[in-house]
Amino acid sequence: MRGQAFWIGSYTSGMGGGEGIYRVRRRPDGSLEGPELAAEAVCPSYLAVGPGGNTLYAVREQQAGGVAAYKVRDGRLHETGRRAAGELPCHVSVTADGGHLLIADYGSGTVRATGLDSHGLFTGEPDVAEGHGSGPDPVRQEGPHAHMAVQAPDGTVLTADLGSDLIRAFRLQDGRLRLIGETACPSGSGPRHLALHPSGHVYVVTELAATVLVLSPRGGYAGLEVTAESPAMAAPSGGAAHCAAIKISGEYVYTSTRGADVVTTHRVREDGAALEPVADIPSGGAGPRDLHVDGAWMHITNEHSDTVTTFAIGPDGIPVPTGAPPLHVPSPVCVVPA
Repeated sequence: MRGQAFWIGSYTSGMGGGEGIYRVRRRPDGSLEGPELAAEAVCPSYLAVGPGGNTLYAVREQQAGGVAAYKVRDGRLHETGRRAAGELPCHVSVTADGGHLLIADYGSGTVRATGLDSHGLFTGEPDVAEGHGSGPDPVRQEGPHAHMAVQAPDGTVLTADLGSDLIRAFRLQDGRLRLIGETACPSGSGPRHLALHPSGHVYVVTELAATVLVLSPRGGYAGLEVTAESPAMAAPSGGAAHCAAIKISGEYVYTSTRGADVVTTHRVREDGAALEPVADIPSGGAGPRDLHVDGAWMHITNEHSDTVTTFAIGPDGIPVPTGAPPLHVPSPVCVVPA
């Protein structure tokens, strides 16, 4: 049954102790079993499932980066093709019609759209949109660093650029990414990931400032404007705090923060126009990178402790430990439903 199995991406080859893409299963009590190595791969740090669930895409996060496509058969992954990408690709997503793969290249700051045929196979050459700009952090913001690319409901492609403090909007026309708008985030904030609320608001978690921004559409997603900002955690961290993931589930938004090693529940306010952080819970490991909310359950990848932890979602939206021991997975980074 779909939703009871998950793919886990990992870091390999000196960046971590993983071997590739793993498959885990969830028992009825919410605990996870596995992992099984579904495919050997080099640094498949981010994954995306194609329409229908029969295809999986993975980045190869290296200096000479790339992406790979896999067909899913009997719980195993069978590679069907590869494409080159920019430096250190760190995020991948599939457009709603299944016609394109969107890739964010952190190292080179580029975003690309790669064509897919009706079977989910790569076709044609990718279109590449160059990044630009920088920020005040001389280490993390010396140039553009695209960290996410995802399609909005109206077809607009939105990208978060940590290096230039920009949310960029593109229109995908005939396989080409055409820039139609840019939204400046607070200087030095480092926008990392974003999530789209049904109200039309866009929530952006910032890695460097540890905040969540609310962007409101002004005449569509090409005209986004920062209209609210709140802390990414309910309580001050008292130390290093580097945010990673942001996910929406109903009337709640969840963010993960490394250093503090917590997942924070945010309540949606004012019909989506504001967020209120209400509770921080320890992630159950070190370096919570990604999280996935699946109905009554939340699964968190703790990269630095080699664990995936499971929580039950309480009636107030706050995750509660299940009591099940963490599942050992080497260098887990991304979790998506299989």
